[in-house]
Amino acid sequence: MTETNDPPLAQPSAEAEVPPEPAPEVEEVALQVEEPAPQVEEVAPQVEEPLEPVLQVEEPAPQVELAAAAIPFAAALEAKNPIEGKVIGWNKGGFHVVSEGATTFCPRSLMELGNRPKPPAQYVNNTYVFHVLEIKEAGRRIVLTRRPAIRNERKRALDEIRAKQESREPVSGKVTSVTDFGAFVDLGGGLGGLVHRTQISRTRSGEPGDLLKVGQHVEAVVTKVERKNGKRSARISLSMKALEADPWKETARNFTAGEKFKGKVVRHSEFGLFVELAPGLDGLVHTSQLPIGKQMSHPAFAPGEEVEGWVVEAAPRKRRIALSLREVPTDDPWKNLDKQYVEGAEVEGTVEQVSRFGVFVQLEPGLTGLLPMSAVTLPEGGQARRAYPPGRQIKVIIESIDRKRRRLGLAPVGSQLVGTKADYKNYRKRQKKPAGLNVMAAAFAKLQQSK
Repeated sequence: MTETNDPPLAQPSAEAEVPPEPAPEVEEVALQVEEPAPQVEEVAPQVEEPLEPVLQVEEPAPQVELAAAAIPFAAALEAKNPIEGKVIGWNKGGFHVVSEGATTFCPRSLMELGNRPKPPAQYVNNTYVFHVLEIKEAGRRIVLTRRPAIRNERKRALDEIRAKQESREPVSGKVTSVTDFGAFVDLGGGLGGLVHRTQISRTRSGEPGDLLKVGQHVEAVVTKVERKNGKRSARISLSMKALEADPWKETARNFTAGEKFKGKVVRHSEFGLFVELAPGLDGLVHTSQLPIGKQMSHPAFAPGEEVEGWVVEAAPRKRRIALSLREVPTDDPWKNLDKQYVEGAEVEGTVEQVSRFGVFVQLEPGLTGLLPMSAVTLPEGGQARRAYPPGRQIKVIIESIDRKRRRLGLAPVGSQLVGTKADYKNYRKRQKKPAGLNVMAAAFAKLQQSK
């Protein structure tokens, strides 16, 4: 019995040894599950960490004490009040400014608007108005800016400019630069205006550089103030000549049609010459009123040359004076035309010009006739402009006179005129006798013959 039972007893003991082994595995699993608990406890302090910066911001307040020298600047910063300061030096970043007995700093970019400071040396030893921008390092570093003060000053200056524009009160300033189109003037308060070259003077003519110099003090009238594309800055237009007497109101009255004039050529245009009759008073010589045979390119008509002629028309209200370098008639030659000229008469005249219509011939000032091109006889290959140069004296025959249209028809000397308008008019006069009178006269003649 013992031998047969021993093996079975040995087997249960082996099986009994197997269960204890999983126990540690269960315990290990339990430990693995419990391990994250401390990790949760470690996260809690991380949630409270953001409170530390808040405490750091509030902590300096009771601890920081401003330096005594910074107290006036702190008051100015809180009240946004301006302060005065004197520039005593500069470095690469900005300027050292003494104010309220303390040395402060103004960045170079904050000394002017638009980030365009002047050369540093121009600021030294000058006193300006500043505003406190910030106070650092317990008042040991104070930063200033000029920009708010410049804006306020510019606004006040612009309001004054607008008021003077409405009242036409002149403004004064200093010329800062001169260009081909005018001069720029510093009006103060950071404002500048432009005097266009046409607004410099009535009585003087020339280039802007000849009339104005940099640094010259001038007075002018504000003619326009406009915003630049809606920005705060403004474009200001000035006129210096508005302060001068208008020569068209007084001087122009001294010129009347038919009188002689003497003046200086000031400029050329496409349609004639402008001649200065008096300071600020110019008249026009149209190209058709140049001396016969001369063009504007003639040296006698160069700018600066003196010329003499006659006044054709003076219209001060229209600000216009028409001049002529040809002699003008004192009376209308068409009024007494019958006393001097008749159709069929041979006369002498001066060639004015040649056109495709014919040759224009002046018989006397204000009286010009046309010699048609069809009546002009030229040698083979010849040209009318060479055969009839302007200024040449020629003889012609008066072919027709048309007073209504003020036209004279001319013909070459030796032409066989087949009747003239004068002959035709005389014929018409003879034909206009009443027909009834002719019948009665014929009947009376027959009655006399019967007796």
